[in-house]
Amino acid sequence: MGRKLKKISVCLCSLLMACSMVACSGSNNSSSDGKTVTLAKELDIISMDSSYATDGSSIEAIQATVDGLMTLDAKGNIIPALAKEKATVSKDGLKYTYELKDAKWDNGTPVTAKDFVYAWQRTVSNPDAEYNYLYGEGGACVANADDIVAGKKKASDLGVKAVNDTTLEITLSKPCAYFESLMSFPVFYPINQEFAEEKGDQFALTPENMLACGAFKMTSWETGSKYVLEKNQSYYDADAVKVDKLVFNVVKDLSSSALAFESGDVQFTKLNKDLVDKYKDSDEYTEVLEGYLWYFQYNFSNEYLANKNIRKAISLAIDKDDLVNNVLKDGSIAAKGFVPTALATGPDGKDYRDTAKSYMDTNIDEAKKCWEAGLKELGVDSIKLSMLFDNADPAKSSAEYLQSHLQSTLKGLTIEMVAQEKNNRIEMQKSRDFDISLTRWGPDYADPTTYLNLLLTGNSYNYGDYTNKNYDSKMEEAANTTDDKTRWELLKEAEGICMDDYAVTPIFQVGGASLISKKVKGIETHAVGVPYIYKNVEVVE
Repeated sequence: MGRKLKKISVCLCSLLMACSMVACSGSNNSSSDGKTVTLAKELDIISMDSSYATDGSSIEAIQATVDGLMTLDAKGNIIPALAKEKATVSKDGLKYTYELKDAKWDNGTPVTAKDFVYAWQRTVSNPDAEYNYLYGEGGACVANADDIVAGKKKASDLGVKAVNDTTLEITLSKPCAYFESLMSFPVFYPINQEFAEEKGDQFALTPENMLACGAFKMTSWETGSKYVLEKNQSYYDADAVKVDKLVFNVVKDLSSSALAFESGDVQFTKLNKDLVDKYKDSDEYTEVLEGYLWYFQYNFSNEYLANKNIRKAISLAIDKDDLVNNVLKDGSIAAKGFVPTALATGPDGKDYRDTAKSYMDTNIDEAKKCWEAGLKELGVDSIKLSMLFDNADPAKSSAEYLQSHLQSTLKGLTIEMVAQEKNNRIEMQKSRDFDISLTRWGPDYADPTTYLNLLLTGNSYNYGDYTNKNYDSKMEEAANTTDDKTRWELLKEAEGICMDDYAVTPIFQVGGASLISKKVKGIETHAVGVPYIYKNVEVVE
C-alpha cells in the first residue's frame, strides 16, 4: 500500500489551505453560461491511476475522462464504448474478440489495442495495485492472471493480445458469465504506454500528467477542495457531450452545500440524515438505492470474536430497521444478506435477493441468550471491543447508534469507538489493527461473487481472516460449473454457509438522498460499478 500512499500524498500541503465550504467557491463556479454544472461531493479523489483507484470519486472521475471497452446506459444495460460492438465470443466461452472504434487520446495519439494490453499487464503484475485480483478467477478469469499476481509467471503471459491496432483478443481460463460487465469498470481501461512511461512516478498525479480519451478531461485538481473536468474536444463522441465543464466541490459539511444549492451555486448535492426531513418534499429531492453494503467485519484473531455465539449475539441484536428508518432516513434499507438487493438477476429473471434466504433478522431475545452462552464459553462476564469506522456519515451516525444500541442490549459489552479518515481506516484493516470494523463494499460487477469472493480464504480484502473450508469448496464448485441455474443455486448455498457462520454482519444498503437542480438532466446513477456517469449531463431551460 506504500505506493498508493505516495500517490495520495502529492500536494498534501494544499490540504492545510483548502477550503471545504462551497460558499468559498465563488463566481468561478458559476453556471450562468448554461454549460457548466457544479456538483458537491463529500469525498475527494484518491487516485486518477486506474491501478490504484478503489473509491467512488476516483472511479467516477476516471470513467468521465477515459472510456473502456464497454459502458452502461441510463438503465444499467451494458453497451459498447471504445468497442464497436459487444465481443465476438468463441463457442467454448474462452475467447473474446473486440474491434475498436476510431478514437484518440487528447494529445492526438490513436487509442489502440496495445493500450489495453499495456494497461492490463501493468496492473496485474503490480503487487500494489488494488484491483489486480479482478483479472484472475476472482473476477474476469483472464488466462494466467492469478499466476502473474502470485509472481509465478510474467506479465507478458497474460491472456490478452493486440492482433492489430484495432483488434483486441482476450483468452480466459474458464467461462465468465459477467465478463462484459467487468469491461465497463476502470481497472480494465486503456493506458497509453509511451505517455505513462514518460511521466514515470508522476503519471496521473496532476492534470498535465494525465491523458483523456473519454467525454471530459481533467483541467484542475486542488486536493481536498475542488477538481474540474472540461469537455474533451478530441473525444470520438464529442457531439453527444452537452456541457462544457463539470466542477466538483469537495465538501464535508452537507448543510453548506445544501445552502449553496438553494442559492443556485451548486446543482447537485447529497443529503445526510439531518437534511432529509427539510428537503424531502422538494420537487428537486431524489432517492436512489445504491449498491454499497455496510457491514461489520470481525477480526477472527480476537479471542472474543472467534466465538460464534458472540458474533451471533451482536448480529441479532442490531435493529437494522430502526437504524435506516429513524437514524439514516435517506432511502437506505436493512440488509438481508451479504449480497445486496438489485445487484444481479439470475437465470430465472429474478433479483438474487428475492429468491435467496433472509439472514440475521433482529431477534433481541435470541441475541441475549447467545450473548450469555458466549460469555459462559469464554469464562468471562464482560467484554471490551473496539469499533473502527469512518469519521463521516453515514458511518459516523451509524457507528454511534450501533455502539449505544449494542451496549444497552448486551449486558457486559463495552465498545470503544475508533474514528478514522477512510484511508486510515483501510490501512488499519489491512494491518489487522481492529476488533470490529464498520466497513463497506461497492460492487465491481453485476454478480453475487463480487461480494461472496471477499470471504474466501486468502482474499486480499478478507481483512478479518475468516476461513471455512466448506465455504471455499462451495464457491469453487460454483466457479467451475457451466450450468447457470446450478451456479446460481450453489452461490445461494455458499452465502448460507458464511451467513450461518456469522462471518460478517450485513447491516444496511446505502440510499442516496440528494438534491438535483431541475435545470440539470442526465446524471446517471448505478448500483454496480461506476456510481455516477456524467457523459449525458445537460442543462435544460
